[in-house]
Amino acid sequence: MEPAAPSPASQPPFSPAEVRRLYWRKDHGFLRALWTNFHKLDEHVWRHNHPSPARLARLQAMGAASILSLRGPKAAVSRMEASACAALGLPFRTLSMRAQALPAKAQLVGLFEALREMPKPMVIHCKSGSDRTGLAATIYLHAFLGVPLAQARKQLALRYIHNPWGKARILNRLLDAYAAAHAQTGISMEDWARDVYDPAALS
Repeated sequence: MEPAAPSPASQPPFSPAEVRRLYWRKDHGFLRALWTNFHKLDEHVWRHNHPSPARLARLQAMGAASILSLRGPKAAVSRMEASACAALGLPFRTLSMRAQALPAKAQLVGLFEALREMPKPMVIHCKSGSDRTGLAATIYLHAFLGVPLAQARKQLALRYIHNPWGKARILNRLLDAYAAAHAQTGISMEDWARDVYDPAALS
């Protein structure tokens, strides 16, 4: 599991001006001001687009107990989020995943670990809450709740602003490969991710 680096405790809090510049302008947060792409998968896991620092406080007031970002620790907005979560006392983790590329094996395995271990209710997000978050939601529903894969895959849909004909369709290739392996051997999704999954072979 990747840490959110650098540690928010080691850096000064972001000023309101920095929040405006980094989140609202550079990261196009103004597009997410009214549209949150927020949906509850169940009482334990919620999906979202990248929340603003103020939205993080509102999510906590709604009962959220942890935040999982799929955007990785390097982006300035991720460091800002880590700092905001630290100020709220809200556990925060991050994994480096991309919407238009298959996740590395370590990231996929780390996702299973985060889904299992993080305090609940947990909020999962990427930037728009559509592609990477849709994949994570699919995995949660199928691997942890036992929802049939065909039904769970509806988390990757236009309803959530996932474009199945665009470059992010590569994420569906991962699910297709697992579905084929499961049909042949009955392997679980998590065992497949740990022991079989090879992103290079699917790219």
